Amino acid sequence: MEYNIEFKCEGDNLEIIPDSIANNTGITFPRAHTENALMCLLAKELKNHKKDSICRVPFCVTVEAEALGGNIKLGDMKIGPRVDQYAFATIEELESIKNIDFTSGRIKEVLEAVEKLSKEGECVTLSVEGPFTILSSIIDPMVFYKGIRKNKEKIDEFLKVLEDNIVNYIIEGIKKGAKIISYGDPVGSLDIVGPKVYEQYSGKITYNILKRVEPYLENSVIHLCGKTSTAFEKFNLSVSKAIEFEKEITYGEAINKILQERKDVKFIGNSCIKRTPFIMKKPVVWEIKLL
Repeated sequence: MEYNIEFKCEGDNLEIIPDSIANNTGITFPRAHTENALMCLLAKELKNHKKDSICRVPFCVTVEAEALGGNIKLGDMKIGPRVDQYAFATIEELESIKNIDFTSGRIKEVLEAVEKLSKEGECVTLSVEGPFTILSSIIDPMVFYKGIRKNKEKIDEFLKVLEDNIVNYIIEGIKKGAKIISYGDPVGSLDIVGPKVYEQYSGKITYNILKRVEPYLENSVIHLCGKTSTAFEKFNLSVSKAIEFEKEITYGEAINKILQERKDVKFIGNSCIKRTPFIMKKPVVWEIKLL
């Protein structure tokens, strides 16, 4: 059967925490963003609330940025973690950036939550942000874009550091038992940065990251944001192949079947990870094959 790829972005906003979950469990914020035991509890409560088959952590898009020195204000239940102020004011200051220490801070708690949930038999999704989304939380994007034109060498060096750290984070997540890596780079998407910057920077780096982690995907898959996978196809970086399923199956259940039955599938996309609780209108998951 022929299928047309239809992707409509639903946004990568903060996870909405229903009042009932906080009231019934006693989970408080921002502790739920900083302690792995509460992360596990919240992830399972959200899964059950949505009638999903997948647990997803973390509940924000700032973990990697914070681990790279970003100043993040953790907020509360209604207003989650966000940038307080930029950690770096100039391109030159980016030279001082250090690699992520996965044994300390909030990123350590996220990885420990992944490990605990996995050992409890949950299918765990670790959400990973791409390079431009991370950098937008640590330096003013206008300063960065000026640097692309005026200080390309230092920009390249900084982006290589980001690439290496994202690769290492994905590998750490897989080691801890994450079955799904949900990867997106909304700030670096084609419609935001334009074709030139996408081809030379954000898209290129994402492609490098995926190729580097591909050998580690023996029992895991990477779920690409639909914006990423459809842009890849436009730039001839990948092709899509439909994997068909029976009707009346949720997107999450279909991904679980792929994990169990299709070890050859490494990347899936053209959809949104937020759709995992919903029955698919068209019973198909898109395999993404990198070229």
